[in-house]
Amino acid sequence: MRLTLIEKRHHIDNIWIFRFQPDEPLVWTAGQYVRVELPHENPDEEGTKRWFTNSAALYEGVMQITTRITKSTFKQALAKLKIGDKLQLIEKPEGDFIWQNSELPIIFIAAGIGVTPFHSILKQRVHDGLPLTVTLIHGLRTKDVPFKDEIDQWKELNPSFKVKYVIGEPLTVEKLVQLEPMINQSLVYLSGPEPMVEMLGADLLAHGLPEAQYKHDDFPNYTEQNY
Repeated sequence: MRLTLIEKRHHIDNIWIFRFQPDEPLVWTAGQYVRVELPHENPDEEGTKRWFTNSAALYEGVMQITTRITKSTFKQALAKLKIGDKLQLIEKPEGDFIWQNSELPIIFIAAGIGVTPFHSILKQRVHDGLPLTVTLIHGLRTKDVPFKDEIDQWKELNPSFKVKYVIGEPLTVEKLVQLEPMINQSLVYLSGPEPMVEMLGADLLAHGLPEAQYKHDDFPNYTEQNY
């Protein structure tokens, strides 16, 4: 499936949003990811293919890539795309990092750009008129917060939706327990750079979070220095 660029805009910091129109209907569940290919000259060791969460909501019918523009040849080629240019979707949407109805409290934990699947999930629920009975904990290196205006608006409209920002300090089990003392009795989603998710996820499980109450989404090619 081919994806045609219809919108490109700077968001905050070095984060850009790219919206693509698929040449046939794209069906997915909010929170899932796809794999795309962008051929370009002299690709580095990271190659011409990437996985991206679709940060749009399902009702929008588009593929939205929200990403930091780094020095990788793929990201540089992405940044140079013009309206009308195309990407190739090489693997259809997949992944189980999606909303799960639960009688337990639900906690979304995002590190930096790891908020993209949560943006998709929350935006779709707002559109569908479904409750946002969830707490979002968003860890960030700086005060530049992706999607802050939307998230703050959703918070104002939904009293059950709680947002807690952790800025300029690492996300640790100790910090999470301080913010959410009943975290082990919750359904926990964790999304962010792969090394951080692996370490923090292991710490959460070691702290007593049951594995059945833990869902994670790992972002490759991101570290604690560039998330």
